[in-house]
Amino acid sequence: MSKLRIVFLLFLSILFAANISAEAENEVVFAISPMASPVSTLSGFGDFIEYLSEKTGLNIVLKQRRKYSEINDLLKSGEAQFAYTCTGAYLSGRKEFGLEVLAVPVVNNKTTYNSYIIVNKSDYQKFEDLKGKVFAFTDPLSLSGRIYPAYLLETMMTTPEAFFSKTFYTSSHEKSVESVAYGLADGAAVDSLIFEDMKKLNDPAIEKVKIVHISPPYGIPPMVVSPDTDKSQKQLMLSTLLKMKDDPAGRKILKELHIKKFILPDPAIYYSAVQLRQSALLP
Repeated sequence: MSKLRIVFLLFLSILFAANISAEAENEVVFAISPMASPVSTLSGFGDFIEYLSEKTGLNIVLKQRRKYSEINDLLKSGEAQFAYTCTGAYLSGRKEFGLEVLAVPVVNNKTTYNSYIIVNKSDYQKFEDLKGKVFAFTDPLSLSGRIYPAYLLETMMTTPEAFFSKTFYTSSHEKSVESVAYGLADGAAVDSLIFEDMKKLNDPAIEKVKIVHISPPYGIPPMVVSPDTDKSQKQLMLSTLLKMKDDPAGRKILKELHIKKFILPDPAIYYSAVQLRQSALLP
């Protein structure tokens, strides 16, 4: 091989490596918390991420993690700039490192959601009937899937360890519903938004469970932004989210996600969730 060809190949390899490095540096990471299963999340949010990339001109990549705390770790370290996460994880991140709400989705004309306590279709009629039974939580940071039922037990002067015979975490609300439907758990606490989406899609697991308790409304899971995110990127992303409802392609994607539109955040909608965390003896 001639020296000229070797030099040329070395030049190409350096150029290729430089391009990869530049692309990585220009990446904007949008993390999605595992409220639904990874497969559902990927299929549901793939078009959403592509749309945001096209409209903002940013190289946006989707990242998923198994735990809500891992999403917060990405946001805290700056490895992720934006995320769609649960209310409990947002409140934890806000307290720990100043995590901010970027925009709030409107679902069924509301900016609130509930925790559903579900059981398999048996003789259980209320939450108290689950004493001594197996219960599925979603994630330690989940407001609807962990914090709310912990609060209920606090009002009953007991704890999950004392009340249930066994508890476990499923990492997603879909899996919690399936755990109850197919006999792995006697009961679970789940996000009303995920439950109702599964119902609309005629998921067979829904037919095997029933709701025995509905929580008061709490502020809906938001789109959040890391406090270290570039201000121009933050404004560009916010503007794009707010305009989605006015664009045919944007409306189509919102409809697929069962979201009517995004609006500017009102901190007041999360006040009751903050109180709930405090009542459940969480910092």
